[in-house]
Amino acid sequence: MDPSPGMIRGAAVSALARLTALLDRIACGLCVALFVAILLVMVLQVAFRYALNAPLTWTEELARYLYIWACWLGAPVALRRGNHIAIAFVSDRVPRPVVRIMALITQVAALVFLAQLTVQGGILTVKSHSVEAITLPIPWSAIYVAAPISAVLMILETVRAMWLGPPQSGEEVVA
Repeated sequence: MDPSPGMIRGAAVSALARLTALLDRIACGLCVALFVAILLVMVLQVAFRYALNAPLTWTEELARYLYIWACWLGAPVALRRGNHIAIAFVSDRVPRPVVRIMALITQVAALVFLAQLTVQGGILTVKSHSVEAITLPIPWSAIYVAAPISAVLMILETVRAMWLGPPQSGEEVVA
């Protein structure tokens, strides 16, 4: 018996939901680890500067790069949970079918933007690979690659939301 198109679509949606849930858990865990690392690096910076009177030159830069990564990885998490800033002035005043059309247009526009961010971020990552950070022996590409990674995660989440709809308030966001 051949699977019906509905069964194939259901399996694809289910697989995408599981994948985005797994990626969300990974991104959340990485964000926590990054913020703990930022805290430790900043404590180290303060301890060396004020307690030992021997400031470290690399701590501020490392904390900044960890924060950049945390922000980029936090964006897909916030998207999944519906925590991005939204202006509901118009959508609160139009009929429900119009709101659905507006949401679809917004999601398609977001996909176009995120696809462009993925491509341009990838180009910037490749071009900056030979440039080293100021105080750390890492290439700038290690910092810039956070943008296309985040964009891909947000593309997956946007596609999932287009198929299944956004999580409702208080709904568990992991599948």
